[in-house]
Amino acid sequence: TDLPTRARADLSVALEVKNNVSHKSRILVRGIITPGDIVFEKELELSAQSTELVTFDKRYFPQLAIDQPRLWWPNGYGEPNLYNCKFEVMVDGKVSEAKNVSFGIKKYTYDKKGNTFHIHINGVPIFIKGANWGMSEYMLRCREAEYDIKIRLHQEMNFNMIRNWLGSVTDDEFYEACDKYGIMLWDDFWINSNPNLPYDLNVFNNNMMEKIKRVR
Repeated sequence: TDLPTRARADLSVALEVKNNVSHKSRILVRGIITPGDIVFEKELELSAQSTELVTFDKRYFPQLAIDQPRLWWPNGYGEPNLYNCKFEVMVDGKVSEAKNVSFGIKKYTYDKKGNTFHIHINGVPIFIKGANWGMSEYMLRCREAEYDIKIRLHQEMNFNMIRNWLGSVTDDEFYEACDKYGIMLWDDFWINSNPNLPYDLNVFNNNMMEKIKRVR
């Protein structure tokens, strides 16, 4: 999401689509954003066992420029409004796969003026108040309802950020609850406090890229 002004949001969408069969397939990729019932779709041909990056933006899909968007705000600065995008991949008129993705429309910027780190959301400076979260629960029994409760308690304590220490928590429910309750994430990588590099930099870099793609 990008905000030229708070009165308009420009959305861009990118997803990888893979053809798992042994022959060429003609497919339709469709997205439906709610609220607003914004529909965008594209047809393409995929070779056997191939993957293609499919992109959408306002240049060819002007419906992805949204007037008066319901913005996502951190806790204490406004409502953490969320949208949903339902993706469908159609083959021969039938849904081959579908996925729902929730997201907030916001613009994140920062600067380091005066040797101080400043964070802005939607152009508004944010005073960071947060907690350090090392692990969801020592027996790893934390699941959807427990995450919702724990993050809601952070909201009720008037926090607006959690540091995911060394990236210890990886469950989708954790990220979804933070979106829901207006909690920003300082999401660590795994050796940020360790001066020693890993033995296998290739594995480390692959893990790092996978995490970025998963949560961006």
